[in-house]
Amino acid sequence: MVITENFLENIIQQLEGKALVRVPASEAEYLSMADHFPHKIEYHASEIIAMGLSTPWHEALVSNLIWLLQNMFVNDNEILILSSNTGIHVPRFEGGYYMPDVVVVKGGLKFKDGSNCIITNPYLIVEVLSLTTTVYDFAEKLVEYKKMPGLEQILFVSQHEMSVMSFIRTDQPNTWLNQDFWGPDDLLPLLGAEASLKDVYRKIQFGKAGQ
Repeated sequence: MVITENFLENIIQQLEGKALVRVPASEAEYLSMADHFPHKIEYHASEIIAMGLSTPWHEALVSNLIWLLQNMFVNDNEILILSSNTGIHVPRFEGGYYMPDVVVVKGGLKFKDGSNCIITNPYLIVEVLSLTTTVYDFAEKLVEYKKMPGLEQILFVSQHEMSVMSFIRTDQPNTWLNQDFWGPDDLLPLLGAEASLKDVYRKIQFGKAGQ
């Protein structure tokens, strides 16, 4: 299938009534539209996954996390913190392409062959959860993220309550340490540093998060 203007318009129209749209497509078709599609899109299990606009509280959490990470590693020239316009690639027969809300890279960027936008070496990934994407994030993306050999930590951050789930790679093959954090004074580990949940959730108003 050739990606046409009508194909793109159909996805955009579907997003007007939904927060997440899934459309069968090939990896080549996804890559042909990834750079210019006006919404956040990912590619998983031979489907284009298109997502609608984020809530203000989602974006506020992303800003808080980037601010915390920037301050923690301001003097570490090996650490680079990137926002959700960054694409990552999980290599396989037909690869997965994702756009986490925050990506941390350590030791320099490595790009997918032929791209200067899609990276292959995330060190930490953060996903801020939405009601409409939580199942997709946990049931599908988490499995793929764990396949990335250089990835050290994955965070799932709720925007509807003070709740963060952390997965940290251990020294044992295919073994991750899962920890959950709920209290404002709980200290969340971040690549050898720590941040309190009250700082992660600074100015966030629960009950107004929408989707």
